[in-house]
Amino acid sequence: MRGLLIVNLGSPDSPAPSDVRTFLAKFLSDPRVVDFPRAVWLPILHGIVLRVRPRKSGAIYKTIWTPEGSPLVVYTKRQHQLLKEALPDWNVKYAMTYTRPSINSALRAFEDEGVDDVTVLPLYAQTTPSSTGAVVDQVLDFYRSQEHHPHLRIVGKWPTQPDYVNWHAKQIADRVRGEGPAPQMILLSYHGVPQRAAHKPEGYRQECLETSSAIESQLRQLGVDVPVLTTFQSKFGPGKWLGPATIDTMASLPGRGITSVLIATPAFISDCIETVDELDVLNQNAFKEAGGQHYQRVAPINDDPVIVDIVKDLLGE
Repeated sequence: MRGLLIVNLGSPDSPAPSDVRTFLAKFLSDPRVVDFPRAVWLPILHGIVLRVRPRKSGAIYKTIWTPEGSPLVVYTKRQHQLLKEALPDWNVKYAMTYTRPSINSALRAFEDEGVDDVTVLPLYAQTTPSSTGAVVDQVLDFYRSQEHHPHLRIVGKWPTQPDYVNWHAKQIADRVRGEGPAPQMILLSYHGVPQRAAHKPEGYRQECLETSSAIESQLRQLGVDVPVLTTFQSKFGPGKWLGPATIDTMASLPGRGITSVLIATPAFISDCIETVDELDVLNQNAFKEAGGQHYQRVAPINDDPVIVDIVKDLLGE
């Protein structure tokens, strides 16, 4: 029997500071995410970060929380349901790298249910050690401790998968042609990574640029000739990260005469704190405080049925 496990990063169980602290402790203690020496980083994490950040982050999570829970979790569950219905011959499960349901629990369930052919699909079109790499670590660690080893496939990067590219281009084109002032600039914003060797920033940058180039090419075919710029967001901690930074770019656009902007986030498969708060609040404020007038954001794929087309293609179905 074949099993498909889709994996996203995860989210706190609630906006309560205690739940945010639990989430951040696991997330930020992963060497794949923060690669500073453990003897240096862990005292900072437990002595400073986890004392201050949970309350601040919890207040932000509270503003984006839905009646069903965290947007990322809500949409991952919906993606899972769409895939279950579209792939009746597959045992489809979902897991989170840092919260429940865990990767280990999903793989153990596959084992208990007689699945002998497992495909793991991290929901990241572009790969980094801190995203896809963290998923691979947990999958391989699980099977190292098991006597039974199924046939295993882990899907890697898919930055130019046609359905993924075409969907983003169409969503952007529809917004450009929609009501209201037309955007003078389109930003494609990706999650940033530190410019340190452990994070393989140049390989990741190249994959992001491949996605942007493919989307821009499709936009031109759709008759959209608005300039497209690739930027990077979500910087955390000291040191240099991939740039240009989305928020710095947003703040600089009005000074260049650009007062109407459209932003899309191909690196995010679901809405999350980075899209709903970081972009719609912080970045929009930076843009408008600098003189910008019109801000639009294209939502991620979320529960659009195109997720089925993307996954079927990646599975070879």
